[in-house]
Amino acid sequence: MAEFNLNAENGKGAELLKLTTDTVITHDTSEEFSLPDYVPEIRKLLHTKVGVLPESKYIGDDGANSSLEYGGTVTYLLIYTDDEGTLCSLPLTSSYEAQATLISRPTTVFIDTVVDAVTPRVNAPRKITVKTRMKSRIQGWESTSETEKIENKSTADELFIERSIQGIKSVSIKPISLGGVKFSDKIDTQGEQSPRPLWCDAAAVINDVRVQNNTVSVRGDVKIKCICEAGAEKVVLTKSLPLAEEIEAEGAGQGDMARVSARCVSLAISNEQNDEAGQLFFDLSCELEGEVLRNTENTLTRDCYSTQYETEESYKTIEAYKGIKAQNCSFTISEGVKRKNKDMAKIIDVMWDPVAEKAEVKGGRATVSGKLNLAIIGENEPKENENKEYMSESYEVPFKYACEVGNVQDPLLRCDICASGVEARIDGDKIQVNGEIYLAMSVIEKNRIQVLDTSVLKKDEEIKRDAGCVRVYFPKEGDTLWEIAKKYHITMAKLKEQNDLGADTVEGIKNLII
Repeated sequence: MAEFNLNAENGKGAELLKLTTDTVITHDTSEEFSLPDYVPEIRKLLHTKVGVLPESKYIGDDGANSSLEYGGTVTYLLIYTDDEGTLCSLPLTSSYEAQATLISRPTTVFIDTVVDAVTPRVNAPRKITVKTRMKSRIQGWESTSETEKIENKSTADELFIERSIQGIKSVSIKPISLGGVKFSDKIDTQGEQSPRPLWCDAAAVINDVRVQNNTVSVRGDVKIKCICEAGAEKVVLTKSLPLAEEIEAEGAGQGDMARVSARCVSLAISNEQNDEAGQLFFDLSCELEGEVLRNTENTLTRDCYSTQYETEESYKTIEAYKGIKAQNCSFTISEGVKRKNKDMAKIIDVMWDPVAEKAEVKGGRATVSGKLNLAIIGENEPKENENKEYMSESYEVPFKYACEVGNVQDPLLRCDICASGVEARIDGDKIQVNGEIYLAMSVIEKNRIQVLDTSVLKKDEEIKRDAGCVRVYFPKEGDTLWEIAKKYHITMAKLKEQNDLGADTVEGIKNLII
């Protein structure tokens, strides 16, 4: 017997990317901060805005597994009032570290870390403890090789082997990034002279991503917002700048898919450089991150048989992942929520945090649903002989976005989410919320494909043929031309020639001459 080993080394085959890790790790960080002497003491904490800046990851060998260590910085913005009831803010930072065990050593690892909950506690006028719970979704992709090498005892044997070849699309995922995207500009203070910045925020949004020759072209906007004190009033100053960058992506080209998300790393705003009346100066630094999806065509042997000898085959199931869609998109959210505190007479600022709670592909549509967490900072209408009071209210606004992706068998949906331009206004017993949600999403399909593993040629069981016999076969429902040819050990070409068939199908054929 001669064995055809289709998994031998140094043969031709397919390079496939396989998802070996897809897990969610929850980890906590806690730190006590002491406020510097030049900062007013905390009397009433209104809101703690928190963000995550991933910075590092390391994969080490651990026997059959791999150890993943990663970390970064958590940023906080405390908004509070002091003993005199003055509105104040203070930025703080804390580092975080986490680890996980992976069942293999993946070629590429994606880590998406978000804040799940934040719990601040004021221990003393100048001491505050902040506990933060974070969730990290970890995906590890490993490159695997499916090789084929058919070995024969003599070149003559090759004349009697029929093979059925199957095309397989397999995705490659190339991470791309661009750091240090900087913006420096001025904000018009709308006629206010030397306003005092209280706090500021920024959002970078991507609304157009295109793959070009070895580059990914990104277009979007950065939006800066600054809350300032001008006399007895609080004013909101804004600035919008275009974002246009090219990210290097070696090997990327037309037909590839890409998604890109952006995050603001640092923002500094000041009136100390004010050479012109009515100007605030700012410096903003951003980072862009994303991925390019490329589908490559591979071929593997699905089945084979000999036309002269009996064969014995064994099969196996492999996993192949195919990129379906990658895009950046946006949608508007407009919702009225019932007011919690009717003492709030004026809204000073709105802080937001979009959270994607569920992402799925069903019925040919990709759907992302979640909530927009809002913290509304406002003030009351003071009564006679009373000072105004500042307050904070929390709200949740649900959202849902859906788009067509076609019929996907076993989908994997990944997305990054951010928001921009969220506004709120008091409307009777409701607060009307309007804003824009931005999604960077990719859809990957997992296919389980049966291919040939080995085939044994039985040289002692030669096919006996009666030259004077004509055999007629009547196809049954579900028959294929390949199965019929294999059953009677005839080549596909011969079977089609004898029956004057132009296609590899028996549909509508009443009988076949074998």
